[in-house]
Amino acid sequence: MKEKDTCFDNAAMEFSLETLQPTYRILWGCTGDSNALSIAQSIGFDRNIIERAQKWVEKFKPEQQQERRGILYQSLREERNRLKAQAEKAASVLAEIMSVYNEIQGEAEDLDRREMELMAKETQQVQQELVDAKSQIETVIQKFEKQLRISGRDQLNSLIRESESAIASIVKAHSPTDSVPINEADYASYTPQIGEQVHVKGLGGKLATVVESPGDDATILVQYGKVKVRVKKSNIIASPSSTKNAVTSSSTHQGRRSLRNGEYRDNVDIKSNDDISYGPVVRTSKNTVDLRGMRVEEASIHLEMAINASRPYSVLFVIHGMGTGAIKESALEILQNHSRITNYEPESPMNYGCTIAYVK
Repeated sequence: MKEKDTCFDNAAMEFSLETLQPTYRILWGCTGDSNALSIAQSIGFDRNIIERAQKWVEKFKPEQQQERRGILYQSLREERNRLKAQAEKAASVLAEIMSVYNEIQGEAEDLDRREMELMAKETQQVQQELVDAKSQIETVIQKFEKQLRISGRDQLNSLIRESESAIASIVKAHSPTDSVPINEADYASYTPQIGEQVHVKGLGGKLATVVESPGDDATILVQYGKVKVRVKKSNIIASPSSTKNAVTSSSTHQGRRSLRNGEYRDNVDIKSNDDISYGPVVRTSKNTVDLRGMRVEEASIHLEMAINASRPYSVLFVIHGMGTGAIKESALEILQNHSRITNYEPESPMNYGCTIAYVK
């Protein structure tokens, strides 16, 4: 009451522990203490009970209560900070996952567009081939008609044979290469090599590039556009050119070719640092360096800076374009000799003008 109203004052009645009776003397300015435990001890209460009661009294003293509240408050603050740190970390991980997801989704949506562009380019090439073939055949026909006017009857058969032979040569030159028939044994023994183009059943028969030799688990790592995926060997169909090379190669060169392939695979294994994860091979603006339009010296400096600025065990996409090849040759030389580059993948039909480098 004194703390709330100055009209009041604290006071207590004096109590004698010897007679266990009040003295009826007022003690001003103090609140007094409870003598219950002292009275209980004097009248013969169990000492163990009194000691336990005394411990509880000590715990419930105001100063002890304040200390306990402080400890509890500090514990709650630490728990709140810990939960807040975990929530922030989870939010950061979620943001990073969503960023990678959006990038991969964007690249996946871009694959169809690139496929359509590639098909349009191939269609244009085929149409140009047809135009060229038609023009050459028309030239042969015009030449035949001109010679027919000035030649005699005895030369007619010779002119016809020459024209037919020329037209046949033109058709053969502009026709796709026929694949060599193979039997099941040849197909079963076919093993794709690094860099070969194969058809993958799981990708709808799309053309992909082999980037890793077959492993012990009969799986092969292939690349379709910017996406790498591991598929079973049984799900790979050899392209006509690869099948023809595999079947028509002579047995006299088989041992030497196997040795060369073995040496190449060994070099790749040594260069590619097994058991190191470089993360998803997805091209973004952060891991891409574009050298197109630069001079060779400027492109070299730009590439060196990009490699040195790359995070450890990351992937770097080097866009050097097609052009005259000077920037490409300079970029490949830097990638081959740089101490931080463990391996690089040359451009492929699905990724023209771009080389993928692995930075350690």
